[in-house]
Amino acid sequence: MDMNQKTRKGIMLGVLVGVAWGLDGVLMGRLGTSPIFSDLTYALSKGISEKSFVFSPLVTAFFHEGFCFFWVALVLLFQKQLKQVFHLLFTTKKGKATALAALVGSPIGMSAYLLAIKYATAPYASSISVIYPGVGAILSYFILKERLSLRALTGIAISLLGSFMLGFRPTGDIPDTFFKGILFAIIAVLGWAFEGVIIGFVMKHSKGEDHVEATPQQCLCLRYFISMLSYAIVVLPIIQGYPMAKEIVGSGLVFRYALVAVLGAITYLSWYKAVDLVGCAMGTALNSTAALWTIIFSSLLFGSKISSWLAIWGFVIVVGVFIFAIEPKSKIRK
Repeated sequence: MDMNQKTRKGIMLGVLVGVAWGLDGVLMGRLGTSPIFSDLTYALSKGISEKSFVFSPLVTAFFHEGFCFFWVALVLLFQKQLKQVFHLLFTTKKGKATALAALVGSPIGMSAYLLAIKYATAPYASSISVIYPGVGAILSYFILKERLSLRALTGIAISLLGSFMLGFRPTGDIPDTFFKGILFAIIAVLGWAFEGVIIGFVMKHSKGEDHVEATPQQCLCLRYFISMLSYAIVVLPIIQGYPMAKEIVGSGLVFRYALVAVLGAITYLSWYKAVDLVGCAMGTALNSTAALWTIIFSSLLFGSKISSWLAIWGFVIVVGVFIFAIEPKSKIRK
């Protein structure tokens, strides 16, 4: 594969990340309207503690990550690559680095983001969390020595501005827990940014290590495995989440989470491969289009109204990504 083909494929996969993650978020939000998540009286009647009800997004995250692991592991099983996943974890530095990235990106990053939504409300949490591609690009500059042109930096700035404005439109009074939520949002930003940098480092510097080639699929499977274990062993016991998990299984909601997790698996598989092909900065920045796809899918699937505010800043995101991803000179030559 020549450099142009490699770049085009990486960009296409990066865009796919936005599409899949946007739809994943919309469907997960829809599942969150179930009474066991939204009606405390109903949840208590099912033997679910108030603590578990308060932290219910972390219980759903456990199912999402667990089923994502199942789907990716199933694919690798048929490809006769599943054994290599655990070989990576126990015998190579790249496997241990991937496990570290999983701990930073999922239980830390995702949990912090969900808590930021709870304490600071979704608009504020979202407007802060979308800066993680920019933070990732800055970190990749210093850690991975990746260079970005002025055009790329301009595109990143525009797309991040669009994402920021998309989620930020102050209305009414802010909650008393606002600053606690902002702290969680900052933790989420750092978690996701460092996850991208760690994976970029693994892909860039560990090829051929110990005579083992770690494919993006194997790294992804390992990532979900570590994430699932951390939720099962640490997060759920802390929040008393197993009674709620039992109710999710008994009510049949578990099958819906299994289907939505297919999108989650596609999201991260595309992201890992995009990072491998075009670098951490570009692969991560393309994720910002998820904000636009979330608006589109919300409208198409559930009839949500698209305001002029959303339409304008959604368009700005697309323009920013276009500037960032498309090299004008190569476009003219083609």
